Amino acid sequence: MTSVSDPATPREAVVALASVAHRLRTAVDGARQTPDACDAVVRAALEAVPGLLGATVTVSRGPRSTTVAGAGAVPRRADEIQYAAGTGPCLEAIATGRQLHVADVSAEERWPGVVQRFATLGIGSVLSSPLVPEEDLEWAAGLNLYAGAPGAFDGERRALADVVLAVGSASVSAFAHRQRAVNLEEAVASNRDIGAAVGVLMALRKTTREQALADLRRVSQHANRKLRDVAAEVLQTGQLPEPAPGRAARS
Repeated sequence: MTSVSDPATPREAVVALASVAHRLRTAVDGARQTPDACDAVVRAALEAVPGLLGATVTVSRGPRSTTVAGAGAVPRRADEIQYAAGTGPCLEAIATGRQLHVADVSAEERWPGVVQRFATLGIGSVLSSPLVPEEDLEWAAGLNLYAGAPGAFDGERRALADVVLAVGSASVSAFAHRQRAVNLEEAVASNRDIGAAVGVLMALRKTTREQALADLRRVSQHANRKLRDVAAEVLQTGQLPEPAPGRAARS
């Protein structure tokens, strides 16, 4: 396969980059969990942008940030340094929605404690970009690219990184919204089943709504079963499945 960074002709460079973008979209579309989708972005960045020490994706949920996908021990350590300090290009990119470029770690005056430790890890330049905005989701994400040489994200390599970012951002954002829709649909279905089961128990046992719900919860806790599963059995059998005597929930 022709390298994106060192093609024989400009046309081959375009074809190679389009191939990376296609594989990225396909991988994200087929992802089952958020880390899988983010890992596809990391792999695409490594394939498209030459000279990287590695890449990571940071996910922030409220005040907590974690690296959910990454390649290379040094980039992961750089992320951890920023999480511990509560500041740095990866966190600021997510918080502000702006791309943060550290052209030369040794000359960077922002985040002094953080970039000093970057230098000891052999990092020369960093490009951190917002990947998924928080908007109406419960999390936001950023793509972090780390290089050993200063000025690694000037010119063509910055353009290559931006292409991966654009495709990755659109793909992962779409994935996140699809996942959220599925979760909401499952929650609605679960609540509907629980409500219906409560109605069945009220009719069978001539009891109040509060008591019927309490009975469902009691069986759920003692039988170590999800409330929605107990409700589904009530709807299937017309009876409340009582746990065996002496059976208690696991801690």
